[in-house]
Amino acid sequence: MADPSPTSPDSLFYWLALERIPRVGPLTIARLYGAFGGPQAAMQAGAKEIRRRTGLSEKLAEIIAGFTPLEDEIKRDMEILNRLGVRVITRWDADYPPNLKEIYDPPALLFVRGKLIPEDNRAVAVVGTRNPTRYGQEMTELITRGLVRAGATLVSGLARGIDTACHAAALLEGGRTIGVLGCGIDVPYPKENKGLVEDMVNSGAVISEFRPGIAPLATNFYRRNRIVSGLTRAVVVVQATRNSGSLITANHALDQNRDVFAVPGNALNGRSWGPHHLIKQGAGLVESADDIVEAVFGQEGERIQPNLFGESDSPREDLSEDSQRVLDSLDPDPVSIDSLCETLRIEAGKLAGILLELELNGLVRQHPGKMFARVQR
Repeated sequence: MADPSPTSPDSLFYWLALERIPRVGPLTIARLYGAFGGPQAAMQAGAKEIRRRTGLSEKLAEIIAGFTPLEDEIKRDMEILNRLGVRVITRWDADYPPNLKEIYDPPALLFVRGKLIPEDNRAVAVVGTRNPTRYGQEMTELITRGLVRAGATLVSGLARGIDTACHAAALLEGGRTIGVLGCGIDVPYPKENKGLVEDMVNSGAVISEFRPGIAPLATNFYRRNRIVSGLTRAVVVVQATRNSGSLITANHALDQNRDVFAVPGNALNGRSWGPHHLIKQGAGLVESADDIVEAVFGQEGERIQPNLFGESDSPREDLSEDSQRVLDSLDPDPVSIDSLCETLRIEAGKLAGILLELELNGLVRQHPGKMFARVQR
């Protein structure tokens, strides 16, 4: 007979204990669950019984049977989970993400802040460098907004750079986004994303397979990356150097039979090496979200028609005639304010005020050197 749901305090205690046993990972936990129906029965069995039912090695069976959990540590973790409102979902629960369940080694436990919903099955990951150029940032925002409009949930790893840009753009567009941590669910990493995490909890979810208190060690991010790709139908790489973890995520995606896409960039910039390498290997070249939606979702939902240059079919009613004229004169390539003055024959002081208004409305972005460009929508 299977143990009760992990939401039961007694069952949660044993799940957290089982996860602590040395050399016991997702695949071993799955074998134990299949043999005993739950963690408590598995941990209370003797080594011979464990070996007979599971076929595990004698040494590992002895480790499992001889393991004594530290009650104070586990109860502390349970208090943290309760305080943060974290739900623990096992691989055998009905609301475990279906995409993730398909991979070779799905996490036995997911610690979830926020809410996972069936619509998250239409998910796309956007990943990339921690140090993007402005072009990388803008392409991430453009693609993310288009995917949100197509009804996709955006997934990324909550790292600095492209990951953060993806999560923030999804929230700004009113969409759902899921962040996957490479540390305990209670560990603020990176610290500057603490506010972003709270917003995501209210409009999506933040998840981890690591119990509370686990530090963001380098080895954890390899495991984190397989979840980022595993949750999704496709992975998009925006700027990545030769040794970028984003390429590991792309490799996981290929192993998991997910689609892989890449955004081309400046061939002279080292951050373009990763996407260009993937494109040479057969990844889909992405210029807009439409490339992804058409290939991955087909006729599943409403087709989007992204407008790469952000030009609306009709003038915006909330803009003055002069503001609309300035906006119509801009495109994604930055232009100097002096050039705009000459082209539009508008006095410099007045033009500066109009550009500030457009920037505050999110329609224009200022670049270094008093250069201005239209924001791609």
